Amino acid sequence: MRTALVLAVALAATPAGHANRVLTGFAFGRTGGNIMPFTVAISTTGKVTASGAAPAHRRLLTKLQLANLNRVAFEVKFDTLPVVTACPNTLPDVAAQFVRVGNRIVRVHGGCLARFDRLWAALSRATAAP
Repeated sequence: MRTALVLAVALAATPAGHANRVLTGFAFGRTGGNIMPFTVAISTTGKVTASGAAPAHRRLLTKLQLANLNRVAFEVKFDTLPVVTACPNTLPDVAAQFVRVGNRIVRVHGGCLARFDRLWAALSRATAAP
Protein backbone atom coordinates (compact mmCIF):
# COMPACT_ATOMS: atom_id res chain seq x y z
CA MET A 1 0.00 0.00 0.00
CA ARG A 2 2.79 2.42 0.93
CA THR A 3 4.60 1.74 -2.37
CA ALA A 4 1.37 2.47 -4.25
CA LEU A 5 1.03 5.75 -2.36
CA VAL A 6 4.63 6.75 -3.09
CA LEU A 7 4.10 5.84 -6.76
CA ALA A 8 0.96 7.98 -6.92
CA VAL A 9 2.83 10.91 -5.36
CA ALA A 10 5.74 10.41 -7.76
CA LEU A 11 3.47 10.37 -10.77
CA ALA A 12 1.63 13.45 -9.55
CA ALA A 13 4.98 15.25 -9.18
CA THR A 14 5.92 14.57 -12.81
CA PRO A 15 5.56 17.75 -14.86
CA ALA A 16 2.69 17.82 -17.34
CA GLY A 17 3.78 16.73 -20.79
CA HIS A 18 6.95 15.13 -19.45
CA ALA A 19 6.10 11.75 -20.94
CA ASN A 20 5.94 13.32 -24.40
CA ARG A 21 9.34 15.02 -24.24
CA VAL A 22 12.52 13.25 -25.22
CA LEU A 23 15.10 14.02 -22.58
CA THR A 24 18.81 13.32 -22.81
CA GLY A 25 21.67 13.56 -20.38
CA PHE A 26 21.39 13.15 -16.63
CA ALA A 27 19.67 14.85 -13.73
CA PHE A 28 19.58 14.16 -10.03
CA GLY A 29 18.20 15.81 -6.94
CA ARG A 30 15.81 15.56 -4.06
CA THR A 31 12.13 16.15 -3.74
CA GLY A 32 9.51 16.04 -1.01
CA GLY A 33 10.21 15.83 2.67
CA ASN A 34 10.80 18.87 4.83
CA ILE A 35 13.96 20.22 3.20
CA MET A 36 14.37 22.36 0.11
CA PRO A 37 14.26 20.42 -3.17
CA PHE A 38 16.91 20.74 -5.85
CA THR A 39 17.79 19.46 -9.30
CA VAL A 40 21.19 19.29 -10.97
CA ALA A 41 20.99 18.57 -14.71
CA ILE A 42 23.83 17.53 -17.01
CA SER A 43 23.37 17.92 -20.75
CA THR A 44 24.94 15.61 -23.31
CA THR A 45 27.45 18.40 -24.01
CA GLY A 46 28.51 18.42 -20.35
CA LYS A 47 26.82 21.68 -19.37
CA VAL A 48 25.67 21.56 -15.74
CA THR A 49 22.67 23.57 -14.59
CA ALA A 50 20.92 23.60 -11.26
CA SER A 51 17.73 24.79 -9.63
CA GLY A 52 16.45 24.99 -6.09
CA ALA A 53 18.76 24.49 -3.13
CA ALA A 54 21.42 22.68 -5.18
CA PRO A 55 24.92 22.31 -3.76
CA ALA A 56 27.76 24.24 -5.37
CA HIS A 57 28.57 22.62 -8.68
CA ARG A 58 30.81 22.71 -11.73
CA ARG A 59 29.52 24.44 -14.82
CA LEU A 60 30.91 21.92 -17.30
CA LEU A 61 31.90 18.25 -17.33
CA THR A 62 34.50 16.78 -19.65
CA LYS A 63 33.79 14.07 -22.21
CA LEU A 64 35.68 11.64 -19.97
CA GLN A 65 33.46 12.53 -17.00
CA LEU A 66 30.35 12.03 -19.16
CA ALA A 67 31.69 8.68 -20.35
CA ASN A 68 32.33 7.62 -16.76
CA LEU A 69 28.76 8.55 -15.77
CA ASN A 70 27.42 6.54 -18.71
CA ARG A 71 29.60 3.60 -17.64
CA VAL A 72 28.32 3.71 -14.05
CA ALA A 73 24.69 3.94 -15.26
CA PHE A 74 25.34 0.85 -17.40
CA GLU A 75 27.15 -1.05 -14.63
CA VAL A 76 24.36 -0.48 -12.08
CA LYS A 77 21.81 -1.52 -14.72
CA PHE A 78 19.88 1.71 -14.25
CA ASP A 79 17.26 0.60 -16.75
CA THR A 80 16.31 -2.31 -14.45
CA LEU A 81 15.99 -0.32 -11.21
CA PRO A 82 12.44 0.02 -9.86
CA VAL A 83 10.88 3.36 -10.79
CA VAL A 84 9.96 4.02 -7.15
CA THR A 85 11.45 2.47 -4.05
CA ALA A 86 10.16 3.15 -0.54
CA CYS A 87 12.84 1.85 1.82
CA PRO A 88 11.64 0.29 5.08
CA ASN A 89 11.96 2.33 8.28
CA THR A 90 12.39 5.64 6.43
CA LEU A 91 10.55 8.51 8.07
CA PRO A 92 7.91 10.15 5.87
CA ASP A 93 9.43 13.63 6.30
CA VAL A 94 12.73 12.52 4.73
CA ALA A 95 13.15 13.76 1.17
CA ALA A 96 13.31 11.28 -1.70
CA GLN A 97 16.24 11.29 -4.09
CA PHE A 98 15.84 10.91 -7.83
CA VAL A 99 18.11 10.21 -10.77
CA ARG A 100 17.17 10.70 -14.40
CA VAL A 101 19.10 9.10 -17.23
CA GLY A 102 17.58 10.10 -20.55
CA ASN A 103 13.81 9.91 -20.12
CA ARG A 104 13.87 7.38 -17.27
CA ILE A 105 13.48 8.66 -13.71
CA VAL A 106 14.10 6.53 -10.61
CA ARG A 107 13.05 7.79 -7.16
CA VAL A 108 14.22 6.33 -3.85
CA HIS A 109 12.89 7.26 -0.44
CA GLY A 110 15.59 6.11 1.96
CA GLY A 111 18.96 4.45 1.47
CA CYS A 112 18.25 0.80 0.73
CA LEU A 113 19.13 0.58 -2.98
CA ALA A 114 22.92 0.24 -3.34
CA ARG A 115 22.95 0.42 -7.16
CA PHE A 116 21.00 3.70 -7.07
CA ASP A 117 23.30 5.04 -4.34
CA ARG A 118 26.36 4.23 -6.48
CA LEU A 119 25.03 6.24 -9.44
CA TRP A 120 23.91 9.10 -7.17
CA ALA A 121 27.43 9.25 -5.66
CA ALA A 122 29.03 9.28 -9.13
CA LEU A 123 26.78 12.14 -10.24
CA SER A 124 27.48 14.08 -7.03
CA ARG A 125 31.24 13.63 -7.33
CA ALA A 126 31.30 14.56 -11.01
CA THR A 127 29.36 17.79 -10.51
CA ALA A 128 30.85 18.87 -7.17
CA ALA A 129 32.48 22.29 -7.21
CA PRO A 130 36.28 22.08 -7.57
